[in-house]
Amino acid sequence: MNNEKLIKERLKVFEKLLHSEYNTDKKIIDMKIEDIILLTNFSRSDLNIAVGIKQALTNKSLVSYLCGTDNKI
Repeated sequence: MNNEKLIKERLKVFEKLLHSEYNTDKKIIDMKIEDIILLTNFSRSDLNIAVGIKQALTNKSLVSYLCGTDNKI
């Protein structure tokens, strides 16, 4: 996946989280996979990205993750 597409996908999922009431660092860090699965607008790939966002917040590397410069997550 090219970097531009990766960034768009990650930002799209981040926006979905915000619209699903996951609008603070704490809410995202505390979210459970089971909660995300119940959201109807999340695909399987969105779920993977949501977990990556959660891990990036925990590791204090959200911007790097969203920009695709930290692919360790």
